[in-house]
Amino acid sequence: MDFKDLSFFQKIDHIWEYYKVPILGTIIFGLIIITWVYNAKFRPHKELMAGVGILNYTLPDFTEEDLTEKINNELGLAETNREVKLEYFFADDQEAGMDIVAKLGAMLLSGDVTILVMDEDTMKAYAYEDYLMDLSLVYTPEELDSLEEKGLLLKYNSETVPENKNYAISLTNSTHMSMLPGFDPKQNYIAIFGANQTPEDQKKVVNLLIN
Repeated sequence: MDFKDLSFFQKIDHIWEYYKVPILGTIIFGLIIITWVYNAKFRPHKELMAGVGILNYTLPDFTEEDLTEKINNELGLAETNREVKLEYFFADDQEAGMDIVAKLGAMLLSGDVTILVMDEDTMKAYAYEDYLMDLSLVYTPEELDSLEEKGLLLKYNSETVPENKNYAISLTNSTHMSMLPGFDPKQNYIAIFGANQTPEDQKKVVNLLIN
């Protein structure tokens, strides 16, 4: 029986039997293109105001309150095309730790992480390697004096600059970070990544998180 002699449904069945792989491939490719166009044109990604990288902490699955949403709301970003994102970096073994370091490094270089949260020893290591911004570049002397009087400033030297600089601020008084289950604000500091080109935006986020 020739193809032309087949009924309509037999023809459909015949085509599907012999060409289902390319048909499925075409459908999947078409869906990918449609999704890409939709995301690019109708759901554009927001511009990143700041990416906060929180080291040695993993967000528990049972966390109910979205701290990211709260931060964006308080900064007045909810109805804008800008946003702040939180990124969590945690490893429980050496191999995973290497992957986390690589991921963090890539996100720092790409600008997806612009603010760092970590414990004092790790923060000092980052400061020594010249990864952190000297806070005197974004904070006035009066602001720094006020933070120092409260005992919140972390001073340290870098490999190239022997005298101590103001590199990080304690999160001891942070009401926002204390919302994270199991996170200890008293043991952690916040700093601006040194390569960032918009430190005033980062300062706004830091100021929100230290209070």
